Amino acid sequence: MVNGMPGPMATAAAEACLRKNMDLCPFAITGPDMSPQTITVTDPDTKRTATVNLIPSSDMPTITSLLPNHQPNLIAIDYTHPSAVNSNADYYAKNKIPFVMGTTGGDRDALISSVTEPKPHYCVIAPNMGKQIVAMQYALTTLEEQFPGAFQGYNLEVVESHQKKKADTSGTAVAVIGSIKGMIGEKDSDGFRNPEDVVLLRDDKSSSDFGVPSEYLDAGHAFHTYTLTSGDGSVEFELKHNVCGRRVYADGTADAVKFLRKVIGEKGEGGARVYSMIDVLKEGALE
Repeated sequence: MVNGMPGPMATAAAEACLRKNMDLCPFAITGPDMSPQTITVTDPDTKRTATVNLIPSSDMPTITSLLPNHQPNLIAIDYTHPSAVNSNADYYAKNKIPFVMGTTGGDRDALISSVTEPKPHYCVIAPNMGKQIVAMQYALTTLEEQFPGAFQGYNLEVVESHQKKKADTSGTAVAVIGSIKGMIGEKDSDGFRNPEDVVLLRDDKSSSDFGVPSEYLDAGHAFHTYTLTSGDGSVEFELKHNVCGRRVYADGTADAVKFLRKVIGEKGEGGARVYSMIDVLKEGALE
């Protein structure tokens, strides 16, 4: 059940599920102000299609009435709205629906509490579903732990570009900077807390000059460059990850669903807990 369609990220995740040979639930939750509607989801690669009835979250009794016909094989994907994160997670837990939460925002402490108390619930919660990006972040965290201060005395510059609607600093950038600052020796107890140090590109000209293809200026992109320069300027390191579109996140989301299905089958109720994309990567549940 892919909730948040016809939003672009939810739709991309639904296409990825079709691409990875999963079936879509014939109904899903859409925004409370949306009208009920029926959409056709088509994966552009395999040409597999599915028809999904979108039911507004203002009509949850209808959703609940449809659940018995699709459980226990139902897994939810959530790409809705930050304001719906907590209520949706509460709903999934109450109705025993394993889920993959890709929506960011909301009260994250309350989110974790809702799926761990009074007993654990099967879910994957991650701020970034891009497998390769998560792997890179994990590698940097490992470097920070094993080689703290390895870049002592180096200066860090960060430039990141996203579509104009994104006003805040990328969460991925904040996490990566936190690890790098640990290796520089400038990380405080709270990690990286200075997003004003990041150059945010949010206009077409700046993003284009940074290398973003014109067709992705508004269609979704994430271009990040982290540059480390020695104090005397004689040595420079550059880390870059550029993403066009949403497919990398959608594929990771679909892999998280397959991971959940596998661990549920293998561990039963005893394996219920909050999993991360690191768990998905370690399991090798990737295609």
